[in-house]
Amino acid sequence: MRRGKVIGALVLLVAIGLIVTLGPGADPGSAPASGAAPDVLVVAQAVGERLAPALAAPRLFNVDASQSEVYWRIYKAGAAARFGHNHVISVGEFSGTVTLGGDLSAAEWTLRIPVAGLIVDDPTIRARYGEDFSSVPSDDDKDGTKRNMLTSEVLDGDAYPEIRLSGRGLSGSLANAELPVSIEILGRLVERQLPAQIVVGADSLTVTGEFRLTHTDLGMSPFKALGGLMSVGEEIDFTYRIHAVAGTP
Repeated sequence: MRRGKVIGALVLLVAIGLIVTLGPGADPGSAPASGAAPDVLVVAQAVGERLAPALAAPRLFNVDASQSEVYWRIYKAGAAARFGHNHVISVGEFSGTVTLGGDLSAAEWTLRIPVAGLIVDDPTIRARYGEDFSSVPSDDDKDGTKRNMLTSEVLDGDAYPEIRLSGRGLSGSLANAELPVSIEILGRLVERQLPAQIVVGADSLTVTGEFRLTHTDLGMSPFKALGGLMSVGEEIDFTYRIHAVAGTP
């Protein structure tokens, strides 16, 4: 067998064995960490070959909300801010799917978040953020914050009961990816590139990331009370960890 055919066969066999356990991207000449599966593209580059764009058939993964978390932090503002609290808003209920195969540019995902299920000030999450979130909002504070958040001036929960996110493809490496995401909120579509770190296993995947947006980015107005003496600041800090398990194609 000619050398080119031998190399091509080797790449194909290695890639088929590893395509569902893609590890973080690395320099072509570097060795994978002990116990970690090398990135298929790295293996291909090491022997001087390129992979076919759709080497493995796409697989469907279903989001497991019980093993995932999505939340954001909003900050008090205004002249009377010292009487208020910073808040953590977490997603209590959501569903979604991810479709992923050998051609990462064809990856697709959707996420649906019912706004009525949003949770205000989970104490476990607040505890992660130190002094800025050390105050303890009362149950009345939490209930009031949620009511304000769902009013027509903010999320308008009656007219728009869901926030939906979707996207296709990614750029960069699995360890440092940029995801094009369409956010459907308040009847409009907001397009953003969001950072992500992606770990793919034999039967699951996990996508994590953090980013900052503003109310203006999302076409929203921050909540204000007492003529603006107490209000929510413009910036919103998001954190997410989405875990999904293989399902039926």
